[in-house]
Amino acid sequence: MTNPDDWWSQMEIMVKSPVELTRLILPSLRERNTGVVIYTSSRAAVADLPWTSAYNCAKTSMMCFAGTLQNELDALKKIECRNSEENRISIYSIHPGEIETSLHEKAFPEKTKQEAPYIIEHMKRIGASRPHFEAGLPAWTCVYLAAGKGQA
Repeated sequence: MTNPDDWWSQMEIMVKSPVELTRLILPSLRERNTGVVIYTSSRAAVADLPWTSAYNCAKTSMMCFAGTLQNELDALKKIECRNSEENRISIYSIHPGEIETSLHEKAFPEKTKQEAPYIIEHMKRIGASRPHFEAGLPAWTCVYLAAGKGQA
């Protein structure tokens, strides 16, 4: 099992950081009533992948945060404007698909590699059966969403 300090450190990086950055930009977005925020989630948000609990929990948190924030912004605009103006701030959480990165090789600490090599082998077997996507797909998805075309 992951060291608790490492586990919470991952959660802080993957959850607290984007939430705090959102807190910084949200007043400006609300003042203009326009903007797009895109969070990168993962299949891990909806799949209980073994030996990745902090990552899974963080991605689930961000997916839920995005949906909740969108609902809150929509509700606030209705309350503030008595339905005369729609919220034009869009919040997205995308799952870019399985993109080839070094994360699949470097994600495990040396301790895991030495003490539990079966974990590395298990994850390799899972990786061999997963679909592989080019990085351009999520990149162009973000461009599309940022251009304001996601509402459709």
